Amino acid sequence: MKKYLFLALITILPTILAAQPRFRAGAVVGLTASQIDGDLSAGYNKLGLQGGLRVITRLKGKTEASLEFLFSQRGSQNELIPNDFDPNPFKLTLNYVEIPIQWHYKDWLIEYDEEKYNYYKVSFNAGLSYARLINSKVDDVTLSLNNVAPDYLEKNDLSIVLGANFWATRHLGFTVRWNRSLVLLYDSRTSPQGGKSWNQHCLYFQTVYLL
Repeated sequence: MKKYLFLALITILPTILAAQPRFRAGAVVGLTASQIDGDLSAGYNKLGLQGGLRVITRLKGKTEASLEFLFSQRGSQNELIPNDFDPNPFKLTLNYVEIPIQWHYKDWLIEYDEEKYNYYKVSFNAGLSYARLINSKVDDVTLSLNNVAPDYLEKNDLSIVLGANFWATRHLGFTVRWNRSLVLLYDSRTSPQGGKSWNQHCLYFQTVYLL
C-alpha cells in the first residue's frame, strides 16, 4: 500500500507544482554509463536506461533548485560491446530509485517580447543524490560477482552530482551529469567474502522536457 501511495505522490506532485508561478515540472528520459571501482574492469561499459520526473523552483537571480524522482540503471560490464569470444564475460545490472537534489546556475539569456517566454541557454548544476537499490541481476560465467551480489550489496547510496545543461528551447533541454558514490556499494571490511571494496561512478545523458 505504501509503495502505491509513494508512486501516486511522485506522479501527482510535479503537476501540482507546475501550476505555481515559481515552479516548473516535466519528464526526464536518458541513458546511463556506469562502472565500479574494484570489480576488475575499467571504463564506463555498462549502459542502462533512466527515466522519471524533474521539478524546478526559481531562486534569486540566475539560480534555481531542482528535485528529481528517477528510475536509474547502473552496474558494471567487462566490455562495452559484448564479445562472443571473451572467455570471462560478466555483467552486473543494478536498478535504483533515485532522488537527486541540485542547485543550478544559468547563463546566456534568450529574450523575447514577452518576458514570461525568456529562458537561459546553458546552466551548470551541483548537488547530492540519494538512491535505493530495488533489485540486481548478475551474468557472470566465473561466478566471482555472484559471491557478492546481491547478498552483500549496500541498499542505500549517497552520491555527489555535477552536471551541465543545454536548452534548445524553453521546454526542451539536454543534460550531461557525473555521479560519484560517497558510500561503498560493497565493503570488503565488513563482509565474510573479503576481496576488494566496490565504489560506483556513472555518467548520465538526459533529455528533459519541462512544461
